[in-house]
Amino acid sequence: MSKNFDTRMMEWREQIDKCLFKIIAGSSYPAEFKSILDYAVFPGGKRLRPILFLEWHSLYAPPDESALLFACGLELMHAYSLIHDDMPCMDNDDMRRGKPSVHKEYGEGKALLAGDALLDLSYNCMFEACRDKSSSLIMFSAVRGDLGIVHGQYLDLYGKIGSLDDLINVYERKTASLIRACCVIGYTFMQKLDAKEYLAVLYGALDGDGADDDNVAALIKPLSAYKFGHNFGIAFQIFDDVSEYIAGEKSDGTTVLDYLDLDKAKALLNTYLNAALAELDGEYNGDTAYLREFAEKFVIV
Repeated sequence: MSKNFDTRMMEWREQIDKCLFKIIAGSSYPAEFKSILDYAVFPGGKRLRPILFLEWHSLYAPPDESALLFACGLELMHAYSLIHDDMPCMDNDDMRRGKPSVHKEYGEGKALLAGDALLDLSYNCMFEACRDKSSSLIMFSAVRGDLGIVHGQYLDLYGKIGSLDDLINVYERKTASLIRACCVIGYTFMQKLDAKEYLAVLYGALDGDGADDDNVAALIKPLSAYKFGHNFGIAFQIFDDVSEYIAGEKSDGTTVLDYLDLDKAKALLNTYLNAALAELDGEYNGDTAYLREFAEKFVIV
């Protein structure tokens, strides 16, 4: 990794963490409850999702304070999903980011409420940041529910995963949907797309009931953001599977290694990453080198 890349990522994380701290501290929750929210949000790991939002935003225009606030809303959404995923009734994970999961540290009731609170705070951030950008909220709402995280978690818990295709379908919804939204909303945040145009991008289609022919050209780059997020999101989950396998860690659920040997799993990971990287070959206002280097961190040879 280049020094410029490391510096840029560190600066993004510092801005994101400072904004997240202010969001939680500025809420009207009791001090004891705020400490639980802080526990769930800090330290924050990669801050992958808000950084993807900000980097894709940078390909269109430099992010402002409202963009940073929206990016933090994305991270709060992610934090909420982790708390709920870790609960005994879900994935039943005792550890998260090297420390006890929220429900292990504070109990299930407080953990459930903390997840709910972070979800509410995420939408507070969205509404405050969007102003006249209501189409961004349409996109965000869609990836949270029937098109995304909730649907993916349901399939993971109760669906019949009998093939690699079934598993990739779970990854596409549970992991890639939010990552995809970060990329698409990041790139289009300063643009005025109507709901129909946003949904055209959301479904990865520019025909049929999607955008009008006159507007197709304007949506080519948002569709590239969609494709990048889709492929990178799936690759990111496969990377976790492969990394755990190489480290000798026992998985709690089904992974690609249940269907592929290690070499084929690596090849599948890199196929998705290469598909994501191909979407950066076009001409953008900003420099794609940072996004390219970010994605290449997840290559396994």
